[in-house]
Amino acid sequence: MAAHAQFENIYHGLGTKPGKIRLAAAGLGWKSGEGEETVTVPADSIKYMQWMRVARGFQLRVTLNKDRKRESFDGFTREDNERITNLVKQYYNQILEVKETGVKGWNWGTTDIRGGDISFLVSNKTIFEVPLSQVANSNIAGKTEVSLEFTPQNTAGAGGGKKRAAAMDELMEMRLFVPGNRAKGSDEESGGEEDETSAAQAFHDMIKEKAEIGQVTGEGIVTFSEILVQTPRGRYDIDMFPSFLRLRGKTYDYKILYTSVTRIFLLPKPDEIHVQLVIGLDPPIRQGQTRYPYLVLIFSREEELDIELNLDEETIASKYEGKLQKKYDLPTYRVVSEVFRGLSGRKMIAPGSFASRDNQHGIKANMKAVLGELYFLEKSLIFVAKQPTVIDYADIHQVIFSRVGGGMTSARTFDIRIVTKSGAMTEVTFTSINKEEFDPVEEFLKAKKLRTKNEINDGDVLMAATALDDESDEDMGSAGSDNNSDAKPVKKIANGEDDDSEEDEDFQASSSDEGSPSESDSESGASDVSRASGDLDIAKAGKAAGATGKKKKKKAADGEAAAPGGDGAEAPKKKKKVVKKDDDGDAAMDEDGDAKPAKAKPKPKPKPKAASKDVEDPDAPPKKKPKKEED
Repeated sequence: MAAHAQFENIYHGLGTKPGKIRLAAAGLGWKSGEGEETVTVPADSIKYMQWMRVARGFQLRVTLNKDRKRESFDGFTREDNERITNLVKQYYNQILEVKETGVKGWNWGTTDIRGGDISFLVSNKTIFEVPLSQVANSNIAGKTEVSLEFTPQNTAGAGGGKKRAAAMDELMEMRLFVPGNRAKGSDEESGGEEDETSAAQAFHDMIKEKAEIGQVTGEGIVTFSEILVQTPRGRYDIDMFPSFLRLRGKTYDYKILYTSVTRIFLLPKPDEIHVQLVIGLDPPIRQGQTRYPYLVLIFSREEELDIELNLDEETIASKYEGKLQKKYDLPTYRVVSEVFRGLSGRKMIAPGSFASRDNQHGIKANMKAVLGELYFLEKSLIFVAKQPTVIDYADIHQVIFSRVGGGMTSARTFDIRIVTKSGAMTEVTFTSINKEEFDPVEEFLKAKKLRTKNEINDGDVLMAATALDDESDEDMGSAGSDNNSDAKPVKKIANGEDDDSEEDEDFQASSSDEGSPSESDSESGASDVSRASGDLDIAKAGKAAGATGKKKKKKAADGEAAAPGGDGAEAPKKKKKVVKKDDDGDAAMDEDGDAKPAKAKPKPKPKPKAASKDVEDPDAPPKKKPKKEED
């Protein structure tokens, strides 16, 4: 037999690039097809070898003596089984174990920690395995649910480009239903005297222990305690390590790689009391179905911190290029921000030349129903709330200023609508911005050579034109209803004494006088409607000078019409007809003042009534008829 055997198109671990594997008496080795990666396993470090069916054909799994670590190689065919069995026996003097895979299709079973993997078993057969090294976080999503989050493999393409486009789909989260209770401090069944905990909590603790989640896996550089975090909300301890940081809260723990940090913003709040540190993450951290692409940390300006980093001067000078200091005695927000910048290697973005009316870098605004602070930076703008929003100026197509309420001239706020060139958000609107911030915002955006459009002035012109049209319509309506009569007499009629007119109707006994009160009632009703519609007030406010001249002319016309009395004069108006019925109409108007002209008629009519009283005896029968009607 040859000194070695070689197989093509073999994958190493979870890698996506195929290569070739070579087995020899000294050990085995794998090399990527592009020559970028090599893996070697000495023969004396092999503990045992297994053969099993996997998604990419068949897998040769090699378990090592040290810490039961393993190396796996996928892509073998079924025909390779016999050959691999003979090679393992010849070169390594071991028997290749064939491991069966469960295919029942059940979605429940048991778990077992085997080396560096957690195996899920059904009828004592493995249905799938999860490498503990790939578990980034474990959380209790409910009383009986445990959520496992995995480390992304394609972090190299996070910045975009061809690598990002060629990235494959990955499993990022898995939820397991773990019902029941379990005794604390025991792996086996124990008596009921011991305290019990939920099985989900016990499984969560086991994962954290085996996957080394939440524990110090290396020498920590510094720890910040009880930091107030707005997103995700709570107080967390932040442990800073050379390659990652860990957020430790009461319920959730997060492991965040520095390579996933995209941006760092240090923004003072307009209240001049707090400072916000916003950290962009890609991929974002998760709490169940909620994704958090930004961390928002809040600090007090007056709070100070005195710490010393667990690094020597040589490491700070060589590895971190002097971006860190051995000792800090500064405000807390400066210490934390500088440590984040030094360890992540990202630039710190701070406010630039923009200043509001109060000389602040941020202004208050609303995005939908969420109140936050809007900052105009040198290359982008950021809206800081529970879920921050960042828009680069290079992605903005147009900025539109509009007034709240459709262009009301009395509005104290305005809106900013941003139309982007592309992306998930094609249009973003910030509302309820103080009107006094308009000039500095517009000047700053124009200085950045952004395309702006001002709809505020256009709205004012439209509102003014609409108001003029409304006034002209109201004037025409009042002229049509009164036949070009003065508005003042109508108001007097509307304000006439209706109670007195009702008393006059009671005194009237003849049926000839019953028509005049009905006419006055109809006129008073029309005047009330016109008053409720606001026509009179608008006419008074819009044409005060013209109304005074018309009143004098109309009073003179009324006097001339009342003097001759009335059968020959034309009466196009109902009011003139009422005044002309009796020759004593002028006296009635003088006595009643503001009384309606129509209601002043019954006063001269008691004279014939007095004559009728003198002739009561001969005319007794006609009096009985009205009595019957009254009954």
